[in-house]
Amino acid sequence: MEKTNDKQWTRAIAFIVLVMWMGLSSALAQSITVKGQVLDAKSKEPLIGVSVLEKGTTNGTITDFDGNYVLNVAKGRILVFSYVGYTTQEIAVNQPSLTVSLKEDTQTLNEVVVVGYGVQKKSSVTGSISQVKAEDMENRSVTTVQSALQGKTSGVQVISSSAAPGEAPTIRVRGFSSNVASDPLYVVDGVRLSDISGIDPNDIASIEVLKDAASAAIYGAEAGNGVILISTKKGKTGQGKVVYDFQYSIQSLGKMPKLMNAEEYATYMVEGGVFEQSKINNDWDGVTDTNWADVVFGKGQMQKHNVSFSNGNEKGNYYLSLSYLDNNGIVRGDADFYKRLTGSVNADYQIKDWLKVGTTNQIEKYNYRKLSGNNAYGSFFQAVMELDPLTPSTYSPDNLPANMQAALDNGKTLLTDENGNYYAVSNFVESENYHPMIMRDNTVPKNSGFNVNGSVYGELKPFDGFVFTSRFGYRLSGTRSSTVNLPFYGNSVQNNDYMSISGTSSTSIYWQWENFANYIKTFDKHTINAMLGMSYQESTYDYITSGFSANGADAITNRDPSFWYLNYGDPSASKSIQGEKTRTAKYSYFGRVGYDFAGKYMLQASLRADAADLSYLPLEKRWGYFPAVSAGWTISEENFFIPLRDVVSSLKLRASWGQNGSLAALASNLYGYGTTMVTAGYYPFVPGNNYTTGIRPNSLGNDELKWETSEQINVGLDARLFNDRLTLSMDWFNKKTKDLLITGTTPSLIIGGTTSPINAGNVSNKGFEFEIGWRDNIGDFNYSIKGNLATLKNKVTYLDPSLTRANGTTFHTNTITYFEEGYPVYYFRGYRCEGINPEDGEPIFADLDNNGIINEDDKTYIGDAIPDFTYGLTLTAAWKGLDLTIFGSGSYGNDVFSCINRPDHASANKLSEVFYKDRWTPEHTNATAPRANALSLDKYTVSDAMVFDGSYFKIKQIQLGYSLPKQWINKVFINNLRLYVSLEDFFTFTSYNKVFINNLRLYVSLEDFFTFTSYPGFDPEASANATSGMGIDMGTYPSAKKVMLGFNVEF
Repeated sequence: MEKTNDKQWTRAIAFIVLVMWMGLSSALAQSITVKGQVLDAKSKEPLIGVSVLEKGTTNGTITDFDGNYVLNVAKGRILVFSYVGYTTQEIAVNQPSLTVSLKEDTQTLNEVVVVGYGVQKKSSVTGSISQVKAEDMENRSVTTVQSALQGKTSGVQVISSSAAPGEAPTIRVRGFSSNVASDPLYVVDGVRLSDISGIDPNDIASIEVLKDAASAAIYGAEAGNGVILISTKKGKTGQGKVVYDFQYSIQSLGKMPKLMNAEEYATYMVEGGVFEQSKINNDWDGVTDTNWADVVFGKGQMQKHNVSFSNGNEKGNYYLSLSYLDNNGIVRGDADFYKRLTGSVNADYQIKDWLKVGTTNQIEKYNYRKLSGNNAYGSFFQAVMELDPLTPSTYSPDNLPANMQAALDNGKTLLTDENGNYYAVSNFVESENYHPMIMRDNTVPKNSGFNVNGSVYGELKPFDGFVFTSRFGYRLSGTRSSTVNLPFYGNSVQNNDYMSISGTSSTSIYWQWENFANYIKTFDKHTINAMLGMSYQESTYDYITSGFSANGADAITNRDPSFWYLNYGDPSASKSIQGEKTRTAKYSYFGRVGYDFAGKYMLQASLRADAADLSYLPLEKRWGYFPAVSAGWTISEENFFIPLRDVVSSLKLRASWGQNGSLAALASNLYGYGTTMVTAGYYPFVPGNNYTTGIRPNSLGNDELKWETSEQINVGLDARLFNDRLTLSMDWFNKKTKDLLITGTTPSLIIGGTTSPINAGNVSNKGFEFEIGWRDNIGDFNYSIKGNLATLKNKVTYLDPSLTRANGTTFHTNTITYFEEGYPVYYFRGYRCEGINPEDGEPIFADLDNNGIINEDDKTYIGDAIPDFTYGLTLTAAWKGLDLTIFGSGSYGNDVFSCINRPDHASANKLSEVFYKDRWTPEHTNATAPRANALSLDKYTVSDAMVFDGSYFKIKQIQLGYSLPKQWINKVFINNLRLYVSLEDFFTFTSYNKVFINNLRLYVSLEDFFTFTSYPGFDPEASANATSGMGIDMGTYPSAKKVMLGFNVEF
């Protein structure tokens, strides 16, 4: 130990001496005073605030109001002149006077964005496309692409139904367009994916969000809810790179609701007549005050490793990466974890001048375990909220209460913790919810899966301007899961004496073959481009599930974990098995044509024709046609705009119209348009004891079923001002979705059974989107501000007359969300509470039909989960090696329906601020909460009293860092070293033996650390599901706050 410490001290002293020597050597170098002026190369006007920096040092200055500067530098060193909106210049110092002319940076004009089946210059884009670059996702603790998008671009909303490890949120682009899933289409390197959560954000080069119909229409029937294009990284020409990234996060519960403590609970239950005071005295020791959140939640750890190799030359390039993620959640123990191994292999090669071939591949292998949530009939997180604080977490074996001893004597299985103490069984709460740790340990789930996807493509260029691409894409997926149910005793309602087991295996195979040609021709000021192609897609899915259920004995032959497999099922067990295989296909033609005159006037049109197979639509309706047109006018290129160009460098107007489609509602209802027949009844049509089985229709067919179509108008403006310091983008959109595919309609002739889907609804989404950015530098100080905001107005504008409203999510015995004409999709419907009766403490509800009876007819709109607007803000700053990043996102105007407490669970704990603090008592009659255990709690829990403002603002990231001067690092064979704030000996520096490192960066961040909201529950982003359950809090896995340490090193 002493020798190790001596070595560390020796290395530290050597490092300090080396730093002092470098500083001394710099001071002894010959220096001269350089004076000069920096001018605009075009106007010859002086530039104010230009950064003049001695390369590789922090020695620098800025130009004054006349563009002049003075700086002492060593002779022969290089000066770097940089200014926002201008191309950086590097000039060697050989004379005392140096005048420099900076040219405007045209990189922004030439920047390209990925579009469907090609790329376009950003300056010529006429649709609404948002771009998220790799640097926007770097050095964050997010593990999925969906989470990385939150708050980074306008018009993209992220909905989370669980923050558990491995769970990915759902993305919505420009609102909610359907009565079922409104997921966008994901296209990764040209291949369609149903899920992108397995892609490592480290491997992504850029993300383009196609928001308007004109941009997305080239994907036709799949683009009704927007398109997200993901391009993964490729190798670059130059020196090869090896990059290693490491992150380690410590995570803990972000926000804990304030529940009634032991004294409050006891008082409330006695007041409400739930318990007699004598029971409280007998079964509570008067001291115990259990906070079940402290029992359940602890510190979780997450670590992530990523290594990549890349290189390239004029002939080809490659990019290889391998990533490992181990995320152990905030619930104590190992009951919630997610482990993922991913790999990427991308390469292309120019075989001939006219032929290039390439491939992209992503591989993912994962396994996880998760806990129950979002269930009104018993879930892990509802138990945390409902259990009484009078019961301790555990009892020692020699100190069991009577109820637990009786259960043990009757042969029940009481589960224990790691110390051999029994988990407590409450004497006060007996329901579907019981001790959370028993709920954690009474099942042993195993879940794993894999995904392999990619493409192989060739590009043929027979003559200038023409490129023919043939691309084969594939996706293979498989899942395996099993659950072993163990004997346990939770309470008299929830217990199990025997073991059982079940398992499921599924496989999906998807492939696509696309051929398309792009042609571009420029003559004089005219540019014409065209694209024409075809696509064929086919997918198959099969699954099998089986199980052994206990039949008076264990369903497994042995309780040893080595036997917890389906092939050890006991012969006496009840057996089940089922499975199915499905196949779907689609065939498409598509084309696009565009015209550009002098970068001033742009026009583009596209058309896609899609044919679904007969599993979706009848033969006569299988083809859908989706046109689009867009135009742009770059006003800043007009002659009359010349006087304004010193301020506004670019100003462009855009307008577009288009149609997209969707069949998402039919994904789980294949061949639903057909009439199905079932056997029914026996008829004596022949003499004797012989009967004929009858057949009747079970559903009405619908030969008129057709595509769901979204039509959208978009008007936008893009501007760059003050030498590109300020960028601005604004859009207005009006999106109308018609012919929604709806099930559950009433047939004109009542014959029983079910009805086929019909096109029976319309939805409107309209709003404004704003994106703004400012970047500048004042000498050595650089900073930037980026913000985005999107408004949304959503309404169901039509529903088939046979349906008053379509049911959504149910809480206990009440449906609480509905899809109804005149309201937002899946709005909250319930009773309107008008206050508390001062005479008896019962809640008063609005009698909307004035019949003197409060019933279902008095339910009405009481809120919705759709925000009025969402927003994001990113701040960055850097000064002499120090840098700071702050990123936050939020929403405003969305509601949350708290469905934590079922009305029939009278003894369950409750939110103190909602039910206890201002409750009615005989001494306090002017109250805002009803009396304890009020008779009308069944209506109160489904009234607007349980609907809260879900607006929030979350600071998603705070990161502070420091970069060491480059000339210091070069002395120890390191080209760049960047340090983030060091914490209590977290980092140990050792000697480097000629390790040629291009970049080494260490950092610390606070992630999701601060949430500002008035919602009293766990998380204002709670949702039971991403469609009909938006904004419904039934006890979901809460979000965690994280302290993250990490580094990346580049060789």
